[in-house]
Amino acid sequence: MKRIIDDDLIVSCLAGEADNGELEELAKEMAGSDEVTQDFLAIKNVWDAAVSPQTISSIDVNESLRKTLSEIRECDEAGLSFKRRSLKFIMRFAAVMSLPLLLLSGYLYFNNNALRPQHVAVALDVKAMPGSLVHTLLPDSTEVWMNGGTTLWYHQEGEGRRDVTIEGEAYFKVAKDTVHPFVVTTPSSLHIEAVGTEFNICSYPSDSLTSVTLTEGAVRVDDNSWESSMTPDQTIVYNSNQKKSVLYLGNTEKIVSWKEGNLAFHNEMLKNVYKRIGQIFDVQFDVDKRLQNVILYATFENASLDQILSLIQKSTPLIYSIYEDSEDGTSKKRIKVIAG
Repeated sequence: MKRIIDDDLIVSCLAGEADNGELEELAKEMAGSDEVTQDFLAIKNVWDAAVSPQTISSIDVNESLRKTLSEIRECDEAGLSFKRRSLKFIMRFAAVMSLPLLLLSGYLYFNNNALRPQHVAVALDVKAMPGSLVHTLLPDSTEVWMNGGTTLWYHQEGEGRRDVTIEGEAYFKVAKDTVHPFVVTTPSSLHIEAVGTEFNICSYPSDSLTSVTLTEGAVRVDDNSWESSMTPDQTIVYNSNQKKSVLYLGNTEKIVSWKEGNLAFHNEMLKNVYKRIGQIFDVQFDVDKRLQNVILYATFENASLDQILSLIQKSTPLIYSIYEDSEDGTSKKRIKVIAG
């Protein structure tokens, strides 16, 4: 347990009014306890902020330095340890001259891990189960919303850029950092680079189409052969098979509504509706060709798969047939949709 040091003693030392015995007492306590050193630094921060220019101007720097060097020599003769001598030198010099930089330098000399850059790799992976919605915070304080069936990997090597790999759909609210760009890579090998901005990416491995929707700030999109800069309310749809992209003004509110638990379909063909539902809930739909181009207008709020299917069935003449498919040794739910 540390010895309790009177705050008045620290103030006296900082003001240059303490005698040698008091200075030695404080130096001894600081040498033996990191907690006492921290207390001293905390009070000194307040002292440095409040000290008047008149007080500083009245200090005889040369005389103070002479006395301090003399005391160091005396400490050498007394056989004190190097650490204790140095702490006493720093404490006395700072108290007389009110130079916080010297004290901080000495403190960090004996605690050199306090502000040393930690060049370590940071890695994280997050998965949103089918039909779920995950809201998480990455190590760099970037906020991420992940739609069902999405997997995200985050990696930063030392002081390098922030790399994210994603399979699925996610909305990013990127923590601003101009030194370390934020780069997302998709299954289609599309790269989206941002500094501090908000955007949505939809790129499931089973789909050749990747969409990027920007809601705030700016991003640069490329696939190593072309690149495009985006502005808010723009959407890029990239076809990985054809290596082509289309840039257009999208309905941003509708596109990102999923992160609030809603799925909005306005003037969507039924085959595309089932495709998106299948991605989120990890279900394979086989849609009757007679129904594929049926147009659907609907918004589902926090609805389960069964609820969505039931609501669509009520508005469209169709019949569902649900079964399990065990292709490639894995079991996956398949739903056959036929005209009723």
